Amino acid sequence: MTQLKTGAAVWLRVVVAAAFVASAMSQTVDLAVPSIPASQEDSSLANLWRQALRKQTGVELSDEPTVKTYLAPSYGEVVNWVPQGSAHPLYVAEYQPLLREILRDYMVAEKVLPDDQRMTQPNGLTVTNLNGKSVTFKKTATGITVNDIPVEESKVNADGTVSYLLAASLFGHREQVNTAWEENKKKNPAGFNMPPHHGPPPPPTA
Repeated sequence: MTQLKTGAAVWLRVVVAAAFVASAMSQTVDLAVPSIPASQEDSSLANLWRQALRKQTGVELSDEPTVKTYLAPSYGEVVNWVPQGSAHPLYVAEYQPLLREILRDYMVAEKVLPDDQRMTQPNGLTVTNLNGKSVTFKKTATGITVNDIPVEESKVNADGTVSYLLAASLFGHREQVNTAWEENKKKNPAGFNMPPHHGPPPPPTA
């Protein structure tokens, strides 16, 4: 009887462990960041995106979410998420979940064309990003806004996806990254074991 109880206990632990691993893998896939398409190689988020992909595990190509509309803050905005010359928290392991969340906030599965007339409606055109947050496009005589942030540039890419360059960050990302930077500064005042600040790639030349 004792052996049966021992065997059952071991089997239960194996089942629980397998369930835990399966749950963790499912969460990883649910929060997956897709590969960088050629149209986004010069995005202001490209370097951070590459960092997320380097640290992402357990995600097959078939698991990657489909994205048809890419948003991104301006180059100057992303550069100023942290003080120049300092270590960037989004390159630290502890803040990889925050990095993935930020990147996915700028990705929309639905294709939103710059000439979509639904943007001109009083309430604009609202879609959801990969994190399920609302993103509202509005178009007036002065241009397009996304969540009330002016669009500096919009274009349809060769692969059929659409890109929008925003004048500022969405969802308070600048403040979130600054908070993470302050936390890291307290934990690592000398900057030990922290990678250097990698800014976004330079803006594409005409």
